[in-house]
Amino acid sequence: MEATVAKILVGFDHSPSSTVALEKGLQLAKRMGAELHIVYVEATGHFLDWDSVHDYVAGLRRDTGMQITEHHKKGKAYREIVHTEKEIGADLILVGTHGIEGFTPFWIGSTAYRVVSSSKCPVITVQENSEDLDFSQILLPLDSTPETRQKLPWAALLAKKFHSTIHILCVSKDKDDDTLQHLRVYAAQTEEYLATRGIRFTTETRAGANIAQECIKYSRETHCGLVMMMTETEPSGMFMGTVAQQLINHCPIPVMAIHNRVVVGVIGGGY
Repeated sequence: MEATVAKILVGFDHSPSSTVALEKGLQLAKRMGAELHIVYVEATGHFLDWDSVHDYVAGLRRDTGMQITEHHKKGKAYREIVHTEKEIGADLILVGTHGIEGFTPFWIGSTAYRVVSSSKCPVITVQENSEDLDFSQILLPLDSTPETRQKLPWAALLAKKFHSTIHILCVSKDKDDDTLQHLRVYAAQTEEYLATRGIRFTTETRAGANIAQECIKYSRETHCGLVMMMTETEPSGMFMGTVAQQLINHCPIPVMAIHNRVVVGVIGGGY
C-alpha cells in the first residue's frame, strides 16, 4: 500500500522554527494537493498577538493563493496539536524545534518531543536554520531491524512529488557478519522497491559507528534536505530510542519521524 497525504497540520507560534515549518508545510501541501491547517495554541503565561498571527496567515493566503485553515486553541501546545490532528484527521504534522550543543542523548524540546511521541501520524521536526533546504535529496537510513524498511512508502511518496534522489545509508553500530548480511538484504530490497517506481537512489554502507552521528555526517555529504527515521516508540507512547532523540536534537535538517503504528501497509519481500 502506498502512503498518501490529504491533510497537513503545522504547529505555529510565530517563532523562527515554526515559521520555517509553516513554509515547509506550504511546499508540501502544494506538491501533494493537500489541505493545509495551522494550529496556534494559547498557553498559560504565554502571550501571543493573535491578530498578528491571523494577519500573517492572511498574507500567506494572498501570496500563495492557497487555502489555509486556522485553529486557535488554548492549553498545552503538544496536547492541542495532537488533539487537532485527531479532529481533522491529519496525515502529517510539522513542528518547529531547536537543537542543543554537545551530543546529549536524551533531550528534545518538550513540545516537539511530546508531539512526536503522542501523534498517530508522521511528524517532521524543523529547525530554523533549515530554511534554505529543499526535499530534492532525501536520506533514508537503514539499520539491521525489520522495522527499518517501514519508512519506504513515505520516502517514495516524497521522492515522487519532489523528483528527489533517495540516499540509502545502511548503518549499524555493529559490524559482525550477521549484521552486514541483514544490511545487504535490506538494501537490495529497498533498491528494488525504488527502482520499480522510477525513483533515483544511491547506496552507502557504514558499520561500526554511532548511527545518529553517521546519519548527520552523511546528510551533509549528500546535501540532503530531509532525514527519515523510525521513532522506536515503546508501547507507552512516551519514549523514543536514543538514535531517534539524537537525530531530532542535533540534525541540522528536517527529520521525519514515523511510528510503527502508522505504517501504511505491508510491502512484499518480507517488509
